[in-house]
Amino acid sequence: MERTVKFLTFLVSALLIATLCSCGGGGGSQVAEGGIGGTGISMGRVTGFGSIFVNGIEYETNNASFTVNNSTGSQSDLAIGMVVQISGSNDQLTGIGEAASVEYNSLLEGVLDRNDMATNNTLTIMSQVISVDLDSVYENPIDSTLLVDLPINSVVEVSGFTDGNGDILATRIEVKSLDWAEDKLEVSGVVNNISGTRFMIGSLIIEAADALPIPTQGTFVKVEGDSFSGSIFEADSIAIEGDGTPLVAEDGKDVEIEGRITTSLDSNNLFALNGQSVDASATLYSGQLSQIVVGRIAKVQGIMSGSTLLAEKICLQVTTSEKGELADILGSGDVDTSAGTITLLGQTIQINNSTIMDSDLRGESTFTLSQLNAGDYLEAKVYFENDILIASKLEREQTPSHHTATAKGIPEWVDTNTIRLFGVPIDTSGVSYTFSDRTVDIVGDYINGVLVATSINTYDEDESDHYDEDEGDHHDEDESDHHDDSDHD
Repeated sequence: MERTVKFLTFLVSALLIATLCSCGGGGGSQVAEGGIGGTGISMGRVTGFGSIFVNGIEYETNNASFTVNNSTGSQSDLAIGMVVQISGSNDQLTGIGEAASVEYNSLLEGVLDRNDMATNNTLTIMSQVISVDLDSVYENPIDSTLLVDLPINSVVEVSGFTDGNGDILATRIEVKSLDWAEDKLEVSGVVNNISGTRFMIGSLIIEAADALPIPTQGTFVKVEGDSFSGSIFEADSIAIEGDGTPLVAEDGKDVEIEGRITTSLDSNNLFALNGQSVDASATLYSGQLSQIVVGRIAKVQGIMSGSTLLAEKICLQVTTSEKGELADILGSGDVDTSAGTITLLGQTIQINNSTIMDSDLRGESTFTLSQLNAGDYLEAKVYFENDILIASKLEREQTPSHHTATAKGIPEWVDTNTIRLFGVPIDTSGVSYTFSDRTVDIVGDYINGVLVATSINTYDEDESDHYDEDEGDHHDEDESDHHDDSDHD
């Protein structure tokens, strides 16, 4: 048996805490009546229902209007992981808000060209590159086909974060068909490379002869059609989205936006989030070129000044390498709805309004803490912040047939027969493995306070962020509130 045993020092310094999910603010102001006052715009993914949870706020929606893909809709048309824009007011201290309007527009409903989930966690859909991370939600209402096995020519709807140039981080992927039958398709993005009656969105060439005129270069549009000429998409219609720009809101509006950094911080303290220009000068991240980098997920609060969002508070989400996973069967007393916590593998995990609540059980797409029962199988994507274990995503699933417990991540320490991972002691005496100082994927059974490993896989750093899709799986900040609403859609 070959084994490399090394002691790992788990460093938690003030700088690292700032790197994870801490917020740096200029004057301590909050957005939309949490300190700034007035009605504001909040844009981010739906993490739960009761009313609707977005960006750590529970928005009451009794008096709200809903627009879904440019048509009148209702809250029942929304689902976990969809990126929405809410106009309304909120109080950051209580975590409660009131929505006046809620708008959802998918980025893409297209044909799958290429499936690279097994190698680099990406899909190529109509020449748009779709990245998938641990918090992405996958739903297949058709059959049990897993995302990694999704066949070419499948049709999927994608919601997520993009700057419009063909590179999308998916927050939700929903299968519409496993075999395209020339039904309507649509793609959203920025008009580029106009040439005659053709233009491009990302790497997709679009023939617009039947949908003229072509909007000007740089306009954000939605293109619909139902046919290709070779690899060229033939447009039946072109609609300008909003005002055709990536601007979140008009001048003077209070804004809170979640998204992916699409341009890194420059020497003028400017960066872009989903293509929206952000000025970080008044935050603790001013000058932090190594932290405001392309690909990082962030939340920004501030005020629009012309076409620039003047940030008053920036929260950076933990990186994938700093996240892990704990999964097990709930026991009696493992859910504390008043504290907003669950216990898995002996570890207390905080659930807050930003936790994505996703269910894989038949006929159920989401859930609340009060709906959990002893015997339920839960999988939590977790990270440490200020020594508190927090779930970025909580999934209710079918219990795997070959084990009852899972732990994944970079171990805190290792000795001859034991690994400690997110506080969980793991007995490795019965398995053989080579420890790589990287991510470990451990399955086994939780017995008398110890996870007894039956198998261990290790991954190099560049492999550790692979989207996790266990058997039967078809489908951040400092908020203290948590999902616990018995009335949900």
